[in-house]
Amino acid sequence: MLGYISYGEGPRRPILGDRQISGGSFVTLGMGLESRPNGPLARYRARQGARMLREAGVRSAVFPVDFPYTALFIRQGVLPIDTLPLRRALAAPLTRRRLEAGGFQPTGAVVAVSGERAVREVTECAKALALSYRYVLLSVRGGENFARELRREYGISLLLEPSPDQLDRADALVLFAPRTDLKLDNAILYTLYPGGEAGRGRLPLCLPRALGAQAESNCDQEQLAAALYAMGTLPLETLLAEIPG
Repeated sequence: MLGYISYGEGPRRPILGDRQISGGSFVTLGMGLESRPNGPLARYRARQGARMLREAGVRSAVFPVDFPYTALFIRQGVLPIDTLPLRRALAAPLTRRRLEAGGFQPTGAVVAVSGERAVREVTECAKALALSYRYVLLSVRGGENFARELRREYGISLLLEPSPDQLDRADALVLFAPRTDLKLDNAILYTLYPGGEAGRGRLPLCLPRALGAQAESNCDQEQLAAALYAMGTLPLETLLAEIPG
């Protein structure tokens, strides 16, 4: 069960409820704005609200932007929705779209995917890009079996164990883990690992306007997009269409 926290005008005592957004069901927690948000009474109410969500079975929730009690809720076992799975799912189609917009040809563009291991999210991204582009570099541990399967099933060859220089010269680079040995000045760059959303390689998320209008103005719309995607009520294609080129 996912939660939805609203923090605005209203009773300061935390109140549980439920809400439907685009077919997704949320356990809601309403909290009123506090005149002294760091005061002992306000923090007591926040801890009470976090416990109420946790006791309702909520472990992840859509948080408000600039919510003053995020760290307190995390300590109580209620975490903000993780947007990374959605960003990773969007990486391949968004990379293709940007390559097309940049005039890169399928037979000439060089696309690189790098991660720690050949886990599903990495191999699915590499496969999707290899089905569209001739030159795909894959830098992961244990990628040999995946490369053999891809060649056997689709007749596609990947370049394994590319050098840092080859990765630096790729037209598009998708990173699933940090790399300190790269320049990271590729024409297209996505850094899809915890902490990677803060830099140039951040992959943006956007809600359809009609859905955004259903949420409070201080709702973290990227978290809401990730929650609705995880519930299966917001298709990847709809989200992709909202991201600016």
